[in-house]
Amino acid sequence: MAVCQICGKKTAHGNSVAHSATTTKRTWKPNIQRVRAKLKDGTVKRIYVCTKCLKAGKVVKAV
Repeated sequence: MAVCQICGKKTAHGNSVAHSATTTKRTWKPNIQRVRAKLKDGTVKRIYVCTKCLKAGKVVKAV
């Protein structure tokens, strides 16, 4: 199971509720990408990051 290494986002669990109020288990998975990122010390490493963190600019992608 991949987890965002920036914000810690991972799979969430809950119920899918039908109109008739019957419930079944379901999961919500974050959109996690494996990217080459430049870390604070200047090294380049492949890490798992959710697209929300990528869009917010919390990760500097290595070229």
